[in-house]
Amino acid sequence: MRVVFAMLLSLVTSLGGAAGSAAAATLFVTNTKSGSISIIDTGTFEVVGTIPLGAGKPNRVAFHPDGKTAWVVYDKSHDLGVVDAEARKLLRRVRIGGNPYNLAFSPDGRYLYVLDWSSETSGDEVIVYDLKAERIEARIEVSTWPAHGVFSGDGRIFYVSGETAGDVSVIDTAAREIVGRVVHGGGDAMGLALTADGRTLYAAAGENKSIVKIDTATRRAAGTIALSGIVHEAVLTLDGRFLYATLRKANRLVVVRTEDDRIVATIPQRGYPDLVTMEPTGRYALVTNRHADLVSVIDLATHTEVRTIAVGKAPHGMALRPR
Repeated sequence: MRVVFAMLLSLVTSLGGAAGSAAAATLFVTNTKSGSISIIDTGTFEVVGTIPLGAGKPNRVAFHPDGKTAWVVYDKSHDLGVVDAEARKLLRRVRIGGNPYNLAFSPDGRYLYVLDWSSETSGDEVIVYDLKAERIEARIEVSTWPAHGVFSGDGRIFYVSGETAGDVSVIDTAAREIVGRVVHGGGDAMGLALTADGRTLYAAAGENKSIVKIDTATRRAAGTIALSGIVHEAVLTLDGRFLYATLRKANRLVVVRTEDDRIVATIPQRGYPDLVTMEPTGRYALVTNRHADLVSVIDLATHTEVRTIAVGKAPHGMALRPR
């Protein structure tokens, strides 16, 4: 299968010429039990490098919009690591908050938003960190266990899922305050996906075994998509035609057609599928399988797995390097 896939990929690349080559990117995958980042070339789907991250159980990873650095959350040591993407090495460790779980950069690259879980030194909050001044500029209290966050295209709104609260907080980034909250009640709530036009937010409602469609204008639930298991991640394809959701405890991916909210495919996975990233050409999705130590490659045209990529132990976080 690996040889056949490589031949097909080579043919597609040759037909696409320079444009196909230019579309390739590098994907950083954090390996929580190996203490490292595996670097995957999305043009060849091969691991092309490994970055040691040291002790502390590295988990989530996000790139600064300029693509020069990647920031990593350490679950055990409760700090962040800054990685030089070009030199492929850890530069330094930074402590922001008491128990950081996830992070996202504002679209303009000025601020780092850290989703911080309650600890002895902090509450459940979103910490706004000024990267230039290297200081915390604001703290925004949210519901329990802020998990995933996504910015509106213009950066004016930041949506945050509350894992145990089963809700989505709507944060005005200028006022630094919550201006809306959608409660769906599904514990283990995680993934968020915003349509390109910004009108619809898909929110994984975890233990409710569903995805909630939120109208961003009214900030209210506008519909529900029922699935067959506890939903973790929700990611739209680049063309917005399909929504990929991970049912990690059931070892499955579910594909929803956004035109009519119908399930069009279910894709078996090897071990605890966690996060999903769409590679830049729009032809493939990449999925971390934490308990199988691999990243699976999904053909979006056929909704089938075409390859697996061996990485480090317990891969979880993923981030594409911006050009």
